[in-house]
Amino acid sequence: MKLLRIKAYQLFANYRKPMSFNYWDTYPLPPLSTIRGWFHYIVWNKNKDENRHYIPMAMSIQGVSSSVIQDLQTLIKFDRKSNAKGKPILEGFNKVLSKSPTYVANIFDVKLNIYIKAEEKFLNRFIENIFKLDYPSLGRYEDLLRIDELKIIEPEIIDFYDDEHSIKYGIYLNKDTAENFKLDGIHYRMNFKYDKELLEKTGIRYFEKKDVVYVDNGTLEEGEALFDKEENRIIDLIGDKVE
Repeated sequence: MKLLRIKAYQLFANYRKPMSFNYWDTYPLPPLSTIRGWFHYIVWNKNKDENRHYIPMAMSIQGVSSSVIQDLQTLIKFDRKSNAKGKPILEGFNKVLSKSPTYVANIFDVKLNIYIKAEEKFLNRFIENIFKLDYPSLGRYEDLLRIDELKIIEPEIIDFYDDEHSIKYGIYLNKDTAENFKLDGIHYRMNFKYDKELLEKTGIRYFEKKDVVYVDNGTLEEGEALFDKEENRIIDLIGDKVE
């Protein structure tokens, strides 16, 4: 099995949680839908004349950060016209331009390890295209990303019965994986991908969701898992079944 390993760094980042209003809360690591969208954007960005389509993929998202900073920012947004009193109206869009002070959670000093499984030609295209962007970012446009490594690797399946493994980094695990290894963490039902046909019919993105557990410490004493020996990390792929 071949995977793309991405090592990257962000000084600041906000991986916004859906349904967090009047306060921009953040996941501890980039969520599944952010990595999926980022991968597709880079693969297709310089190949716009091709028949662009969904690329089946799975991923393991891992990383550590130093702290979380609560930042007070002025957000400029398009609002409903019913709230137009005293505010400028954007003619042609039927929207109102509004400003509001909002607290935003910014993660500081983020070191990421991301593993992606997809058809190998798309992994190679991602490597070719990522430095053709004006600037790499992940999450918000202003959350700049420094790419430290892009490498195709072939991880092994390791049995931890004879040599246990300590998790000392943040990682999203499949719910079943966390239960099998008896690991506790924060449970999320996380957006993964949406149905394009439903989007075209309704104008609304209905997401397929994945049950994941965020874990930042623990010990694997029994059982098997994919393992990256160079980085001393487990790899628990979440997403599509990719042959």
